[in-house]
Amino acid sequence: MIVYNCPMVPFEFFKALGVPFKRIKNLGCEFNELNSNICSFCRKSVLSVDKDDIVVWIDSCDSARRTADFLKQTNKVFELHIPTVSDQQAVLRLSKDLKALWQSLKSIFGDVSDERLFRAQKNFEEQMKLLERALSGDSKEIKELYEKMTGERWIGSTQSKGKSILVLGAPIDQNLVQIIEENGGNVINATCSGVYSIISNTLNSDDVFRNIAYRILNRKIMCMRSAPQRDLSDLIDKIKPSAIVLHTIKFCDFYNFDEREIRKTKIPFVVIENDLTALSNAQIKTRIQALMELLTHRENAFKREFDLFVGIDSGSTTTKISVINTEEKLLYKNIVKTGAYPVATAKKLFEEVIEKFKVPREKIYLVCTGYGRATLDFAHEQITEITCHARGVHFLIPEVRTIIDIGGQDSKVIKVENGQVVEFVMNDKCAAGTGRFLEVMANVLDVPLQKIGKLSLEYTKEIDISSVCTVFAESEVVSLRASGHKREDILYAIHKAIARRISAMYERVKGTQPVILTGGVALNEGVKKALERILGIQIQIPPEPVLTGALGAAVIGHQKNSQ
Repeated sequence: MIVYNCPMVPFEFFKALGVPFKRIKNLGCEFNELNSNICSFCRKSVLSVDKDDIVVWIDSCDSARRTADFLKQTNKVFELHIPTVSDQQAVLRLSKDLKALWQSLKSIFGDVSDERLFRAQKNFEEQMKLLERALSGDSKEIKELYEKMTGERWIGSTQSKGKSILVLGAPIDQNLVQIIEENGGNVINATCSGVYSIISNTLNSDDVFRNIAYRILNRKIMCMRSAPQRDLSDLIDKIKPSAIVLHTIKFCDFYNFDEREIRKTKIPFVVIENDLTALSNAQIKTRIQALMELLTHRENAFKREFDLFVGIDSGSTTTKISVINTEEKLLYKNIVKTGAYPVATAKKLFEEVIEKFKVPREKIYLVCTGYGRATLDFAHEQITEITCHARGVHFLIPEVRTIIDIGGQDSKVIKVENGQVVEFVMNDKCAAGTGRFLEVMANVLDVPLQKIGKLSLEYTKEIDISSVCTVFAESEVVSLRASGHKREDILYAIHKAIARRISAMYERVKGTQPVILTGGVALNEGVKKALERILGIQIQIPPEPVLTGALGAAVIGHQKNSQ
């Protein structure tokens, strides 16, 4: 069996040799023998290589090279370097490397004539042309051709249902496809795990190795790992997607260069960083659901009248509830600790509302949001906190254009127009830039969490914390304290570090004023002042900065039932 890691391999060789071949697979568990800074795709795929497999490996990045070094301990590994340009010299150089690889593979699998290789090359080109012509037709036909050509399982939608979602960037798996489909999307996979990765221009010469080299170097969508730039405009113009998902993998950042080009298209998009674990699913679902909510307003599925509209925000630290009436007047609000049983906490809050207002359950329309929303199956619907925060802040401050929401476990910057989300970015992969970061630092300095913001404003000397990672920043704080720096100075450095993190997110969405700060951290005056200083703007805090998600959920419920 031949195992390969990238679609830039010479498939024609495998076909001519008549050897079974497959791409490495994400097995769902990380291999700890590899360095923790190697990308999740390599760490989770190396175990899919059996000890008897022959490995053909494209050294497209440092993680790939380090993985190849490890595999060489147990397997026969042939590395192939792909030039970053496609001019005549690059084609000639790659053709020489391909010829050497062909001789090596023949020494293992048996001598095969060059004529047989030439036929395999021509046949692959014919299949590639059929594949390109089929792209606008039957997905099942495309799937069969793709799997036949690559030995790789098809990853993408097979039925054209829902809104077209173009996925770019790092390779995806069927799990992401399923999440998008479950939320009303039709996945067009233009990553290197999809059909567009093998469609190329061709060269008709007498040198079979030069033909193959030309095909590899002249793919119609080049990988950012192996090209200094790539043009996505033709692909986007042809597909005309409703939205774009830019998929990145942990410790693999090159694909973010695409973000600049995607922004120019004005097509709604979201960036997803995936570490390929089950823990990523909830975060991915939030982003996808928010993206789909950008595209459409759901039709009112309930025709009966309601007396109260309730929003519950089930957060990681606290659970919030808001109640409004048919005139959108806020009647009730409450905030409690989420605790170990978020469903029970939310249900208790809801039952208290029923008891307080003496209103039958069937006359109350309930919308849930927050990370725990999916588990609250007693609600009429679940909506992402991104959409709910936008609607809640707009309800309180109609002129809002940008929302900075900093909660206990995540932070978001949301750009809005008339209460509708235009664009957003999130940080929920680490504690940096969140309330948890502040909580850890408060414990290190032995200062009550409620006082650190005010104390930070009493600094007398400006110092810096270089790391935004909570673990490393904690070590820096300990060192600064041991060096004799005042707590006030260290606290100011901590708040400034958070503000820098948030400011980078603000710049990504090109935030504009008025800017509203929400979430539990909005109550920390040190964060507000640090953000204002770094961004050079005035920031407002609404009357209920912690309740905006729950309030927005209640408002959405009312608006959907009053159309």
